[in-house]
Amino acid sequence: MALYILPTEQLISGLFSLFFVIISLIIGLMLISKYFRYKQSNFLLVGLTWIGMVSIWYPSAINVIYFSITGKSISDLLFMAIGNGLIPITAFIWMITFTDLLYKEKQKIILIIFGILSILTEIIFFYFLFTEPSVLGKVVSPVDAITTLPVIIYHISILLMILITGILIWRESLKSTDPEVNLKGKLLLTAVLSFITGAIFEIFSDLSIIIIIIGRLILISSSLEFYMGWILPSFIKNRLLKES
Repeated sequence: MALYILPTEQLISGLFSLFFVIISLIIGLMLISKYFRYKQSNFLLVGLTWIGMVSIWYPSAINVIYFSITGKSISDLLFMAIGNGLIPITAFIWMITFTDLLYKEKQKIILIIFGILSILTEIIFFYFLFTEPSVLGKVVSPVDAITTLPVIIYHISILLMILITGILIWRESLKSTDPEVNLKGKLLLTAVLSFITGAIFEIFSDLSIIIIIIGRLILISSSLEFYMGWILPSFIKNRLLKES
């Protein structure tokens, strides 16, 4: 069976997306597995959160495999749906986790408001996706799509939400007298900052293949940091706490 190869820059971009997605799925599933072991719902929620947060890179990763086999790309509609459709749901799941950790007394009202906004966002997104997809953006290659200003603003708002909640969790961890809790808070904040930095690199990814590679490597590091922020392996904990 013949294999079809994308142009070099698209291939590199797609392969790094594939690496990032595979690592992120493994991290997400490992976190979810902890739920079945410890019966703590937060492990399930953060695992689903990470799997959903990297969904923007799913179409690119899928197309690397699909194109190599068929010589074709998935449809533009499917590309946009996979890359954006999970974000509002994922943001809501993260807010459940966040309000479980902080603001438990205000959790109900926060989730009602956030839930309504998430539902409205999904409705608006899929309405335009099926009626006037150009309002959302367009697919420019098997591994890349350009989004319009409203979608960019929404993505930025989600990144700001992640940043703010990450900082708040980190600040709360500083109040603990347990060095391990402090360390986990630092790692989680590092993961958030790495994810946002990697996402910013994506904005300029069309300038250079080097920017693409650096951005994806930062994103891969954010996956590992996110995992350690929730499940801190003993050998890493002992080393980092010893150094501090």
